[in-house]
Amino acid sequence: MRKLECSLLLLVAALPVMAQHEKDGKESRHKFIGDPVAIEAGRKLFANGCGACHGSDGKGGRGPNLRERVFWHPVEDETLYKAIQKGIGGAMPAANLPEDQAWQVIAFVRALTAPAIETPITKGNAEAGRQLFSGKAGCVGCHRIRGSGGGLGPDLTNIGATRALPQLHEAIIDPESIGAAQYRGVEVQLKNGKRLKGVARNRTNYSLQLQDRDGNMHLINMGDVTELKLSDGSPMPRNYKQLLSGEEIDNLVAYLRLQSARPFPAGSKSK
Repeated sequence: MRKLECSLLLLVAALPVMAQHEKDGKESRHKFIGDPVAIEAGRKLFANGCGACHGSDGKGGRGPNLRERVFWHPVEDETLYKAIQKGIGGAMPAANLPEDQAWQVIAFVRALTAPAIETPITKGNAEAGRQLFSGKAGCVGCHRIRGSGGGLGPDLTNIGATRALPQLHEAIIDPESIGAAQYRGVEVQLKNGKRLKGVARNRTNYSLQLQDRDGNMHLINMGDVTELKLSDGSPMPRNYKQLLSGEEIDNLVAYLRLQSARPFPAGSKSK
């Protein structure tokens, strides 16, 4: 496994060059790519080896962040396999893993950035997640899906096509993980006695653009403000890990995974 750590570390640096030599044609997909059982096996292999440099979640450490697809995403699966197994010249040693294990690692790395709607799941019930979204979890109060819901947070109509499964999970238990620069909670008191609360979408020394819970935008002259309270980050609750069980979080992810403006991929497993 030590060789595997070094291989993946050097692989990321070498892939931009390799990508220029890909042959034309459709990318071949190994049977493990998109297979939830293989992805889970790859996750364990990754955590026990590659995680020492890349972090167990692939977000980087001593090694590059593999959840950023800038370098490796355009490379074909077969190229990834050959690079890991055989190395690249003298700069990258060969891992020489059993064939299935190498493909399991590739399946996991691919799943780190593949759109959630394209990634089959083995746990989570989408219908139960829909009920949580509108009920106990209270997501509908701030988020809209197909025009229904609150406007305080991001619209989630296409979230399954724009985020990977790990990102959906993290966004629920750690709202700051995906960044909240455009969704900082804010509360202002105006000279006319009016008080507004929502999120700060744009802010300068002269003006503030505030979006309230109903989605209405308010352009405020800072000269009219007597008090301004700006939160450290997203107004999204940070206690879902305590409020919801692990099963409920899986259900919510299963529901959000299906939210896509494009048709659901044929043959993709769903609950």
